[in-house]
Amino acid sequence: MTDWELYVEDGVVVANFSDGMPSDAEEYTKVNEQFEELAAQGGVNAHLSLLNMSSSLNKDVFEKAKEAAEVGTEYGITKWAVVSDGIKSMALSSQVKDVAGVDVETFNNEADALAWAAE
Repeated sequence: MTDWELYVEDGVVVANFSDGMPSDAEEYTKVNEQFEELAAQGGVNAHLSLLNMSSSLNKDVFEKAKEAAEVGTEYGITKWAVVSDGIKSMALSSQVKDVAGVDVETFNNEADALAWAAE
């Protein structure tokens, strides 16, 4: 069983990271591979990260997020919404904001984030 899932909804690649999601580079490499597969299908212009995991974010996670944002721009993904209860969304968004051409916003709930990302 995986502690994460990626799917496309309303032209947005949604990454749902559940409680128990490990925060190691190997796991996020798998996430990025699936992200690129979904982005390559076309018709996607945004990404939504739902950070529901209890583990803290670390350097590996930030590096993989930046890699995903950079790859996403190659497929026309220019918006990235981040949802989390705590400081995780601010920490992740601060890393992704460094990627040229990506507009990043943080949200408190999935509905608002999806509405913004799908605009």
